[in-house]
Amino acid sequence: MPNRVTFEEAGTLKAIVEAVESLVGEASVKMDPDWGFGLQALDPSKTAMIQISLPRAYFIEFEAEEARFYGIDFTDLAKVLKRVKKRERVEILFTESTMRLTSMDGYKRVFEFPLLAGTPFEFKTIKVDFKAKARLDSDAIPSVIKDLKIVGSDVEIYIDSEKVEFRTNSDRGKAVISITKEDRALIDVWCEEPSKSLYNMAYLEKMVKPAEISEETDIELRTNAPLKLSYPIGGVEGAGITYYLAHLQV
Repeated sequence: MPNRVTFEEAGTLKAIVEAVESLVGEASVKMDPDWGFGLQALDPSKTAMIQISLPRAYFIEFEAEEARFYGIDFTDLAKVLKRVKKRERVEILFTESTMRLTSMDGYKRVFEFPLLAGTPFEFKTIKVDFKAKARLDSDAIPSVIKDLKIVGSDVEIYIDSEKVEFRTNSDRGKAVISITKEDRALIDVWCEEPSKSLYNMAYLEKMVKPAEISEETDIELRTNAPLKLSYPIGGVEGAGITYYLAHLQV
């Protein structure tokens, strides 16, 4: 029996595919009957990693007889999903050699792609003892990056017990965006010790794509260490998109 999942709305799938495709063209996904659907991929430069975690409870339909890994061309998949409306119901069915995507919005459309060789993986966590964490309204994140991009190409992120700040400077000038406890955009902040690190703007710009399907964004930080950026989705425990991004050496 083929493995199969159904997304109630294509908008989530579109955002997930765009998030992956912005970092890697091809990647393997895992379907596990005891757990759900997942992905882990490292970009070619080994600067950033993305993890997708969607437990069984996230889907309106989930069928899997055994754990399997499937290789997918996310560039081709992203092109097809541009033709699918966000509110459409979408089914993905995996056979031994193909992935079949069916969209349903008044009438049925079926797209079929050859599968690539699936590469087994186990979810890894970057071993960083994070010292600060901020939870932000996701609407703020894309706006912050767009503002800073006008001025610079790198972003220093700083978190203390009262605020999170985003800073950039270049020969064009400098910019500082502060989000404090007084601001609606800062939902919560935790700090064992004030922390700051410098990151590449172009990578962060790619990593704000999931903000459209998540109400909150978690930023975890330690001075001169990788960044962890998390987006819970669907209101289902364990469902979300997580990024790790290497810091820039100063």
